[in-house]
Amino acid sequence: MTLTRLPKMPENTPEYVSYHGQNRLLIIGRETDLDRVLARVDGTFRLFWLADSSNSISKAGVETLKRDDDTRLSGFLGQFRLNHYPELLFDQVLDFQQPASIDCSVPPFGYHAITDDHSLVTAIAGLADMIGDFDKIKYFKLDSNLCAHQQNGITGCQRCIEVCATDAISSVNGQISVNPWLCQGCGDCSSVCPSGAISYQHPDLETILQSLKTALTDHSGPVLFYSGKAPEDLPADILPFQLEALGVLNLAIAMNAIAYGADRVLIRDEKLTPESQQVLETVIDEANALLSAMGFGERLMSWNTQNPLPALEPLTIPPARYQPEADKRRAIRMATDHLNQYSNPPASVCDLPQTAGFGRIDVRQSACTLCMACVSVCPAQALQSGSERPQLKFIEANCLQCRLCENACPEQAISLIPRYQFDSALARQTELLYEEKPFLCINCQKPFASECMINAILQKLQHHPMFQGQRKQQLLLCEDCKIAAHFNDTRHD
Repeated sequence: MTLTRLPKMPENTPEYVSYHGQNRLLIIGRETDLDRVLARVDGTFRLFWLADSSNSISKAGVETLKRDDDTRLSGFLGQFRLNHYPELLFDQVLDFQQPASIDCSVPPFGYHAITDDHSLVTAIAGLADMIGDFDKIKYFKLDSNLCAHQQNGITGCQRCIEVCATDAISSVNGQISVNPWLCQGCGDCSSVCPSGAISYQHPDLETILQSLKTALTDHSGPVLFYSGKAPEDLPADILPFQLEALGVLNLAIAMNAIAYGADRVLIRDEKLTPESQQVLETVIDEANALLSAMGFGERLMSWNTQNPLPALEPLTIPPARYQPEADKRRAIRMATDHLNQYSNPPASVCDLPQTAGFGRIDVRQSACTLCMACVSVCPAQALQSGSERPQLKFIEANCLQCRLCENACPEQAISLIPRYQFDSALARQTELLYEEKPFLCINCQKPFASECMINAILQKLQHHPMFQGQRKQQLLLCEDCKIAAHFNDTRHD
């Protein structure tokens, strides 16, 4: 991604973020590195040098900064800061350190890691172009209400943090936070997010699917997804389809491409970050697992590395007529519902890779106490409790495989099973996972817990000095009777 000079947008336009670059240039390195810079830059820049030692010689026209035990660098074009000089701002950075001060696959705008003469010459040639005001599209939309990252202090899904090549995504006070000035629109986070809490907005999913549906009208061959420059010399039967970034290509787009008429999905083999490469490999694996389960072949989605393409049995599936869906999970469901009509026999269940955002859970009943800790943290209401009896219920269509329930379970009784249930009615059905007899208060006979929970508590506290003799009986009382017993004991004291 590159910055583009754009007309200044109105302040109330949230789709853009602004940068202001001045002439403050920070050089991090040895004295010889500084000399290499001084020989190439003119007087346009105000120079700062983070010296490599305390006895470094001062240079005319250069403000020398001393190192500290904590010399962390953070920020972006116009807003770089050193941790031990918080009052100073730098617009651009030439970093000769090994390892680099900012170590991510895609560094922020204005940061240049210098590894050789070529990278130094290239960086210095572009310094002047980064002075001024710039606007960049805000590529993402974040809906924290859908996020499965953390609940009640328990951490679950971290997919977006793990794949962000710019280190723009972090967890702040248990909430996912995205720095729009660091984000460069790769789309990986939107692809891996199981709930749709992070979505791509330039363009959004519904717009992409509508364009794809239109482009596939009267086309039944492969579709090739690419970004950047249009591919040349493609065979006539391959439909090229441009995305802002290849990381945007999620499972919903891949499955709907087949549903709308493509007979295979190809990805142009171009230079990608390791994170984008892995995200797309995951999409390929999941799409091929679903398509294979429906009997349409094992490699309908692949990188476009073979020329000519290997021959495949043509798909005889009428193109879907449904309107594109903005919600990623519903878009996947609509595509599989359409395709599975033409599967013979229709697919029922398909195992998916561990990275998938669909599946069910397994509850080890011998360990479960029906404490409902899992229900309290489930962000999608996939897990629910019974209204009148100690019950654990489950709706597979809602499950995000976020691990919140697994991590919250005090008995370690829950494990995840990544899979896809093709039958939409079954997937949306409420299933009873586990049920126990209610335990009745020994005083008023009111049900207040499950028998297995009370038994587990008694077993864990059987040697505790606070719960011996009559005190042990308090564990068998409901909340109201516990309070009454407490006050009675107080009066007797």
